[in-house]
Amino acid sequence: MKVGIVGRSGAGKSSILQILFRLSELDEGSVTIDGVNIKDVGLHLLRKNIAYIPQSPFLIQGTVRENLDPFSQKTESEVWENLAKVNLSDHVMEMKDKLQSIVTENNNLFSMG
Repeated sequence: MKVGIVGRSGAGKSSILQILFRLSELDEGSVTIDGVNIKDVGLHLLRKNIAYIPQSPFLIQGTVRENLDPFSQKTESEVWENLAKVNLSDHVMEMKDKLQSIVTENNNLFSMG
């Protein structure tokens, strides 16, 4: 199931995310997903199964491959297929180290080199 959380500034979106990812604990009450209290789920499993898509895109410091497949669940050909779907395979293919190229942050702009 996919659920979107939207609202105006100050409506509590970030607070909900902090609770869902267990970055903050509740003082009272509980959060259940499919009838399971999230306190009873291991952090790794919980966080692995919740996706967060921020309003502003960002890249993690690491390789192109790590940014696209942080849990190493896809084959190299699957990663290339997905890059082709978003018209980025030619760009990454031109990079010196291709999927192993390091992504860096430079003056608030992301560059891949």
